[in-house]
Amino acid sequence: MVHGSESRQFQTNDIWDFDDFEQKALEVALDNPNGGYDKTFITVTFSDGSEHQCRLDLGCNVNDLGFSDHCLSIYDYHQQNHDKPDMAWMREDHQLELIGLIEYYQLDRVQVQQAKAKARHIIEQVKQQQEAGKREQVKAREEAIRIHQQKEQTFQESLNIPEWAQAAIIATKTEYDSENSCPHTGDYQSKTIKTIILAWSKHTQQRFPEMRKACLNHPDTAFLHDKTQSKEQRENYSMGAGNYLTENNYLYHGWKVRKQRFWDETNKAKSVPLGELAVCCQ
Repeated sequence: MVHGSESRQFQTNDIWDFDDFEQKALEVALDNPNGGYDKTFITVTFSDGSEHQCRLDLGCNVNDLGFSDHCLSIYDYHQQNHDKPDMAWMREDHQLELIGLIEYYQLDRVQVQQAKAKARHIIEQVKQQQEAGKREQVKAREEAIRIHQQKEQTFQESLNIPEWAQAAIIATKTEYDSENSCPHTGDYQSKTIKTIILAWSKHTQQRFPEMRKACLNHPDTAFLHDKTQSKEQRENYSMGAGNYLTENNYLYHGWKVRKQRFWDETNKAKSVPLGELAVCCQ
């Protein structure tokens, strides 16, 4: 009898023939090839009327493939470790009684070995699929980077930067990148969804009035000219980002306006990221 299960393949209080249950349990286990499992609570009733209640963790790897696998795994582990000094609990009466019962059940070890072979095959298949998927992801990322670099180079070659310009005022809008972030490990990524070259600057000083004025050069950033709708961020310390302007609710994501200095006087365009040119920069 199944008292309850996390798997939809079993219904509460269902009564199964033993062999049918073992086959279905194996199917459920094989649906969990990555280490997960479905907790399943059962009572096995034998021909002499005796019962065995237990919880099965139906899954691959070190989990259960069925009742027989569950019992024989306990038995084999006991046989391998019960004589060890630090395993005194295995020599307690209730443990020895359990091992005696498993011996009495005369479970089909050949069937269990066949089930384990199927599980190993499924695990290997899934592993190969995952590795192939990772290779495809790496290939796709590399191709995306190559295309972006090619577009950026073409964009930079098309720029007509004045000789007097020493820096560019750049606005970027970023958002949370859920696809490449992993909250479980604290790895939060952002992605840039828009970049605007707002203005060229004659100096490299990070002045907020100049940044606010440049914001008027594009309708998407015009609101940042208003001091009530923007914040002046000052990170003038080691590893800080210097002075930059953001929208009020900015917290790693949103609009940000900064000044990008031209570090290479012979190739100023190299410092300008791929983006949209405000009218004054065209």
